[in-house]
Amino acid sequence: MKNYKISSINVTEISDEILKKHFAAMDEQKKAETVALPSDTKKRQKIAADMLCRNMISEKCGIPAESIVFAKNETGKPYVLNANVFFSISHSADNVVCAVSENEIGIDVEKIKSIRLKVAEKFADESEIRYIGEDINRFFEIWTLKEAFFKCKGTGLGADIKTVGFDITDGNITCSENGYDLFFEKLTDGYVCSVCIKK
Repeated sequence: MKNYKISSINVTEISDEILKKHFAAMDEQKKAETVALPSDTKKRQKIAADMLCRNMISEKCGIPAESIVFAKNETGKPYVLNANVFFSISHSADNVVCAVSENEIGIDVEKIKSIRLKVAEKFADESEIRYIGEDINRFFEIWTLKEAFFKCKGTGLGADIKTVGFDITDGNITCSENGYDLFFEKLTDGYVCSVCIKK
C-alpha cells in the first residue's frame, strides 16, 4: 500500500517573482547553498524544491510552511526538526519532485536521455543488466530505483551500489533487501521516477 504522497512542479512554469519571494523566506544556510550553485537553472531547482517541500509538509502536518525547520543527520540526510514526517526531493532538467510520508522515504527522478547502456555495468548486477538489455527506459528504471533506495536508507550512492538488487516482473518491484517497498510513479512523458519507502 502506498502510504506516501508525491508532487512535482516544472521550474519553467514558476515566475521569477514567486521564486524571489520564496528565496527571501529561505533560511540563511539554504540561501548560501543556492547562491553558490553554478547556474540559474540549478538555483531555480533549489528554490523550487524548498518551496514544494515546505508546502507539502505544511499540508501534511498542519503547520505554517515558513515555520518548518530543516536539519541534516550525521550522514547528511535532510530531515524536519519540528515535525514528525519524512521527506525526499529530487530534480532533473525542468522537473522537481517531492515525496512525504510517515515512514522513511526516498525518491528519484531522471529525464530520459541518450546514454551508453554499457554504463549500467557500473551500478547494476547481472540480472539487472539482463533486464535492461537495449532498453533505455529500463536503464533509468534501475538507476532511479538505486538512487531512491539509498536516499531512503540515508547513505547515498557509494561503493555498495551493487549490494542491493531489484527484480521487476509485471510492474512489481522486489528488493533484495527486506523491509522496503518500491514503486514507479508516472509524472510526465520523458521522465522516470522511482519511490522507495521503508515498511
